[in-house]
Amino acid sequence: MNKRYYILALLICLILLVSACKRGGASAGTAPRTPFIGGTAGISMNFEKDSPPPEVTDDESFAFNVILRLKNEGEAKVDKNDIKFNLVGFDPNDFGKNFDDLKDVQPEDTLESKKRDAEGNIVEGTTTFATFPKGGLDDFFKPKKFSGNTEFTFRVDSCYHYKTEVNTKLCVLKDMINVRDDAICKPTSSRTVHSSSAPVQITNFRQSVVGKDKITFSFDVALSGNVDVFWDKQESKPTNFDNGCPRDPRTRRERESNVGIEIIEIPTDPIFQNPKCGGLDSGHKGVVKLVGGKRTITCTTDLVSDRLDLEKTVGINLIYNVLDNKETKILVKHLAET
Repeated sequence: MNKRYYILALLICLILLVSACKRGGASAGTAPRTPFIGGTAGISMNFEKDSPPPEVTDDESFAFNVILRLKNEGEAKVDKNDIKFNLVGFDPNDFGKNFDDLKDVQPEDTLESKKRDAEGNIVEGTTTFATFPKGGLDDFFKPKKFSGNTEFTFRVDSCYHYKTEVNTKLCVLKDMINVRDDAICKPTSSRTVHSSSAPVQITNFRQSVVGKDKITFSFDVALSGNVDVFWDKQESKPTNFDNGCPRDPRTRRERESNVGIEIIEIPTDPIFQNPKCGGLDSGHKGVVKLVGGKRTITCTTDLVSDRLDLEKTVGINLIYNVLDNKETKILVKHLAET
């Protein structure tokens, strides 16, 4: 009996030890090796059930709110003061309100971004709400009397400030011309790009050698998803809707499809000398206009002559305002006079 007991105890100890080793190995082996979750999402919007309801009656006893559920599906934080909503598509006087009740509504909370911890666990972004009319849940829409059943479009336009963070690696060798077969990287090649989840992305990053101590690299800034973007050289966050996502035709033409770009490592790293990027006013920072949803940026930089072989991480930030919308239909059913 004792012998069997000791054998059983030993087997249990061995099982626990193997299990612990497997857990430790899995944790160490599955930690993410990329800096971002990735994707093209920003702020998602959906109407709460029955807010607004699909059908109401015009006897002024059917009061309702419009409640928008918001979630930050991307990887950039949005302060509650940097996102604005307008409710459009109908005359507010038909529902007992005025235009001020529908303009520049803000969410209840700041929208924290989606995150990933060091072990790869995803922490979801903030879910919060925006309510119309502007007075909140104690304020209501009440349809007036109509001559018959009438359908209305309720569309919420959103304008919010967002950011894309990108990094890649440039290949820098002591001898950029005579590249060894066993070199740590290829100085003329496409480079892998890692981008945070956001509606504007950087793709197609390429590097070439143009001299013994000089390289060039280029990348595409591309709009992803069915949204519009705006920006200007004054870097206007949406303090109000029209400031961030202008509707005035002239201002809209000036700012629409604009994206702010900043290359953040190259200007301060002693490896790189005299960096210049076409279309960026200060050589590494500026505002560009996307054409057909895309813009190619090409940069050149000299390399310090006293160097060793390395891959240098380079960061790029994109900033812009996003215009998006969500709409639904409401049928106002006419109650005949009795």
